[in-house]
Amino acid sequence: MKRFFLALCVLTFLATTSGCSTLADAKAAKGTGTVRVYDKPYDVVWDAVLTSVKATSLALVSENKSDGAILAQGAVGAFSWGENVAVYVEDVGGKVRTRVEIINKRALATNITAADWEGRLSSAIDKQLGAPGN
Repeated sequence: MKRFFLALCVLTFLATTSGCSTLADAKAAKGTGTVRVYDKPYDVVWDAVLTSVKATSLALVSENKSDGAILAQGAVGAFSWGENVAVYVEDVGGKVRTRVEIINKRALATNITAADWEGRLSSAIDKQLGAPGN
């Protein structure tokens, strides 16, 4: 019984202290997220992305339209240790095509119940803007 308890304590310690991510990690992962390209102007896409983020349970941490960056965090709850989300919006086609990249990092790597914000936000943006252009 002592060995079982010790093993349980070690596993709990490792699960809660290893593989943590921050908003800085989500920002640094630019280029690895879910990408969509819309045949819409930057301003239209920016507004749709920001509206989509605000319509979720994510807490908006920062938004910088000139840099095309939105940062948000999912709260710790009964089924999640939280998530760190970075969204990048950039003009890629002379004011008529806009690229959106969504990066979702679990606050705790072992958090298998964390929300898939890449999929959820992509779907919400698709609903507002229509299907992506590629």
